[in-house]
Amino acid sequence: MPVRVLGKCGGTDLDIIAGMLWAAGIPVSGAPNNPYPARVENMSLGATGSCLQIYIDTISQLAAKGVLVVVSAGNEGGPVDSPANCPGAAGVAGLRHAGTKVGYSSLGPEVAVSSPAGNCVNTTGGPCLYPITTTFNQGTTTPGASGYTDQVNTPNLGTSFSAPIVSGIAGLMLSVNGNLNSTQLIARLKEGSLPFLKRPPRYPCRRCVTHPPVPATCRLPNASARTTA
Repeated sequence: MPVRVLGKCGGTDLDIIAGMLWAAGIPVSGAPNNPYPARVENMSLGATGSCLQIYIDTISQLAAKGVLVVVSAGNEGGPVDSPANCPGAAGVAGLRHAGTKVGYSSLGPEVAVSSPAGNCVNTTGGPCLYPITTTFNQGTTTPGASGYTDQVNTPNLGTSFSAPIVSGIAGLMLSVNGNLNSTQLIARLKEGSLPFLKRPPRYPCRRCVTHPPVPATCRLPNASARTTA
């Protein structure tokens, strides 16, 4: 279910906290009770700085109800934003198309896993080569027609698109085993992930002959070696 906590001019931490509580089925003053409490909350938002105590308390309250909070890590290329850096939250960093961390993604020990965030590659103009293509609403002040993002006019980039991918996976996990709590979900997400890809080492081949046998120093690592490197 969508829960709006930010508007054109932004919002406050109290707005965000109220949305987090309401989405989990916890009563919020002035709002009707939520008849369909969420088990996974995706938060594609954040701000630089340390985790505020109010977020620590709220995430702990949600965890006690078995609710997982998934938050984008940030796009500053530095420390993880808040509330992704809060205890109990699943911070999500961004990957480029090659499987390595994309340069703009924030990263730190608070990150649970990473997922695709998009990257343009082109630094001198031209279309964005690897955006996250998704649906969007074309309205500017009121709801308008639905459409798809593209590589030129509306390319999508950022960890805001990484977090929902992880949230969806967590939701699928709960559909199989609804007894999993937030700690168990994070642990299983980590268990099912792979280390960041590393560039395989370069091998000197200038003096190699073209006929077999190929010297061992000139053999490229096989696929399994690259995967586990």
